Amino acid sequence: AANSALQRARATMQEHLPPRRADWQSATPSAEEQELLDRFIDAHQRYDTAAALAISAQDIRVTMPPDGLRFDGIDAVAPLIAYAFRPNGDGDWRLVATMANRMPTAASYLRVPGDTAFRAFKLDVLRVANGRIAEITTPVS
Repeated sequence: AANSALQRARATMQEHLPPRRADWQSATPSAEEQELLDRFIDAHQRYDTAAALAISAQDIRVTMPPDGLRFDGIDAVAPLIAYAFRPNGDGDWRLVATMANRMPTAASYLRVPGDTAFRAFKLDVLRVANGRIAEITTPVS
């Protein structure tokens, strides 16, 4: 039964998707995705938790693979964002818009107190749905 369902799903996908997997999704973010990414970056650099939460879905999910950290829902994510956005808590942030896995991504650079350079710190990969940030994946090492 599972094999049959999988075969039907593949056939349905082939009817609706371009033949090459690389063409399934745009290599650049949509205007909506780009606007949300820009607003996310602006909120982060201004340490504005309220602005970041305003563009987030109520059921937002934040994951941090491979550690298995997962936060579900705006109530669980709000303290996490507030902690990450605290002014000069870890230093000064600069974020750059980019793409990862064909998804809008913010590359974060941090200048810690006493240092003169911004150093690569993390990526925030955004999944956008219904005009809101539905998921943020932040790989950690």
